[in-house]
Amino acid sequence: MFRIAAFVMVAVILTALLRQYLPAYAVMCLTACSVCLLAYLLGLAQPVLEWMDTLSGYLDQASFVCVLKAAGIALVAQNMQEVCKDAGMSALAGKVELAGRCLILVCALPLFEKIMGALIPFLQ
Repeated sequence: MFRIAAFVMVAVILTALLRQYLPAYAVMCLTACSVCLLAYLLGLAQPVLEWMDTLSGYLDQASFVCVLKAAGIALVAQNMQEVCKDAGMSALAGKVELAGRCLILVCALPLFEKIMGALIPFLQ
């Protein structure tokens, strides 16, 4: 946790300094730091990913992949939304949020079809 905190503090200070003198570079620095932090966190999440891989053997593979895709879309959309807000582009942040929600719905369509396929015999 201390490594993450130190990295975030350096990123905040660097971004704040750049924002004063070169605002365009501050946004790029913030985005790069966010990507680096997410890459580091994915490395730390390796045991969780291995557990999910084991769990996927017990569940329907297509459904599990759909849930993982939706979770990934949500994380990326939230991260990009925060970057847009930090850059002072709240209108674009709202559009990123809407795009993330739409993509999650598109990703979840196979699950909805399975659920409806299972419920239709009971409804008739």
